[in-house]
Amino acid sequence: MSKALLKQLAYSGIRLCIILYLAVLMANYLNGRNFSDYLGKTMIKVHAEARMGLNANLLSSLLLEGNHGKLQELLDRNYSIYALVITDCRTGEENCSGQNILFRTSPGLIPNKPIDATDLLNYPYIVLRRPSSSVLQLLQQMDGKAGHSGQIIGRVYSISTIPSFSEDYRQWLHDPFRDNELWRRYLATMTSCLMGGIFIWLLLELFLKIRRIELRNARQREAELVKDADTYVAQLEEKGRQIEDQQLRFSRQFETYIGRIRGLEQRLKDVVEYREAAESIIRDLEEENNRQSKLFEEQLDLTRVEKEQLQIEVEKYKKAVGRDKVEASKTLSSAIGTKTGTAFEQQVIRIVADSPQAKSGHWRVVSQFDVATGNRGSRFIDCIVISKDCLIVIEAKGYFGAIEAEGSVENSKWLCRGSGNQTVEVKGDWGENPYHQVRDYVMNLMNMVKGRLPQLPVYGLVVFPGKSDISGLESKIGRFYRITTADHLLSVLGQMEAEARRTNAFSKRPAPAEIEDVMRGK
Repeated sequence: MSKALLKQLAYSGIRLCIILYLAVLMANYLNGRNFSDYLGKTMIKVHAEARMGLNANLLSSLLLEGNHGKLQELLDRNYSIYALVITDCRTGEENCSGQNILFRTSPGLIPNKPIDATDLLNYPYIVLRRPSSSVLQLLQQMDGKAGHSGQIIGRVYSISTIPSFSEDYRQWLHDPFRDNELWRRYLATMTSCLMGGIFIWLLLELFLKIRRIELRNARQREAELVKDADTYVAQLEEKGRQIEDQQLRFSRQFETYIGRIRGLEQRLKDVVEYREAAESIIRDLEEENNRQSKLFEEQLDLTRVEKEQLQIEVEKYKKAVGRDKVEASKTLSSAIGTKTGTAFEQQVIRIVADSPQAKSGHWRVVSQFDVATGNRGSRFIDCIVISKDCLIVIEAKGYFGAIEAEGSVENSKWLCRGSGNQTVEVKGDWGENPYHQVRDYVMNLMNMVKGRLPQLPVYGLVVFPGKSDISGLESKIGRFYRITTADHLLSVLGQMEAEARRTNAFSKRPAPAEIEDVMRGK
């Protein structure tokens, strides 16, 4: 048996005891009312019988006659709730000591203990005189009225045999099934109250049972409701997470769309900017075209003049004979080399001078700079590019065709094969090939600036026309020398400057103008 069931049984027993206790209290109260009602009805009966009941004169007569049997019969017949006692008291005083009981109501009719003569002083009485008197006189004496006069022959005491309710109730409890009208009413009332209490207890237990079932069902419904609520909350949380994921995906998708729209917007802006840039480029190209056209016209004029002069030398060479032929050949060769080299040198210088770096002041361009030292002859460099990171010596060689070396690039002759498979030597003003020439220029320039700028590197660069093929040569000779064509000149210069910047990353770099001042000995 579970503790909960034992607890319910204990509470049920306590409630039963309380209800039965209240039922007993109610029965006691109702039995008290029954006692009062019964006593009232008995008193009415006594008064009714007293008006036509026992005659005091008859009692006196029977007492004087000595008719004891009839006297006892008369006393027993007139007993109701009062017992009658006749004594031999012959005085009229209230306190009659020493009196003896002559006759009394039969003890079998009196429910209480036997009557003693000493107890009679507490009860009312009437005096028996020789003149007869009725029982009514006894009642009148009890009411305080005066009796008849005459010789006193005794007293008749009226003793109430009615017990108090508590006494009568205790007697009934000792014998509840005794054949007594009042006690039967006691028993019926107590039984009814107890049965009513039990019925009320059963109703209460039924109500509490129903209430417990309702509470248990309510708790079950509450538990199910809480469980359903928790499940729904979990579903809502999962739904919330899904919504957050959808919101995140939507936000990302929205950002993607916004990015695309902004990209389209930027493209539209770019279209406008492209149009403006195109117009600017077109203007620049037109200006450059005009400038190039003017330059080409100047070059055409110069070329026309050089061509005429060269044709004159060619005619002289054709007409010369003997020793004049040899002299004319030397003159013609010198004229060819000088004219061709001078035009290409100007083109290289112009490419560097027109670069954005040169126009912004990042580069400075110096041409025809003499690096000869001591008693040596002149060493004029075609072009020097000055930046804050390095010096670059440029030697322009205007040979058109495929450029290659007979052996190693450093120590053999360089040859130029033309379109007619004619081969001419690519000469340098000093040394075996242009590399020797530019290396000599680099060393001389380095000696000029190393006293004040010891960490400033000096590079050498040999440049051929853009249509020349230099694949037969190495584009890089050692660390400080390069070979390129005019169309790649600016990019190679940028690479050489970047390499110099990496090599001297933490050196203090002077401005290009300061470097030029050092070169010029200022």
